[in-house]
Amino acid sequence: MDTIMNVRSFVPVLCVCTLAFIVCVPFARSQVPSDRDVLLGGAESGQQRPAEINGFPGPGRLLELEKELHLTDAQKKSLRAISGETRTRAIELGKRIIGIEEELNDAFRTGLVSEQSIRDDAEQIGRLRGKLRAVHLASHLKARKILTPEQISACRNLKSKEQAPKR
Repeated sequence: MDTIMNVRSFVPVLCVCTLAFIVCVPFARSQVPSDRDVLLGGAESGQQRPAEINGFPGPGRLLELEKELHLTDAQKKSLRAISGETRTRAIELGKRIIGIEEELNDAFRTGLVSEQSIRDDAEQIGRLRGKLRAVHLASHLKARKILTPEQISACRNLKSKEQAPKR
């Protein structure tokens, strides 16, 4: 009988703990930083916009258009290499950014924070995010250098068609 009573009193406690875990973990994760999944995946998140709108598509986009652009095997191999290098470097930088963001969050949570530590962490995050943006933009520059003038022209034409209003 005592065992049944202990189990019955344990169930509500377990339910409360589970509910607290379900509510608190996503909240804590959502704070550090909001683009965490993008950073861990090495994906672009808008940093490439200046390159794309000015005729410098990224390696991934060019590979999507391989048939339309008549990419050679050598060009595809080079674009895949650029894409892989970019992704690897972006993930490395993303992990570093997340690490500093988590340290900053922990410093506030524990109360071990100062104006200097905030400045240092914010500057470090800013520098790393700048490097991350440079990595992505440089991949667009490298990718364009692989194309022939005819392919660059074809790429512009494809972009114009995509942006034209649909009827």
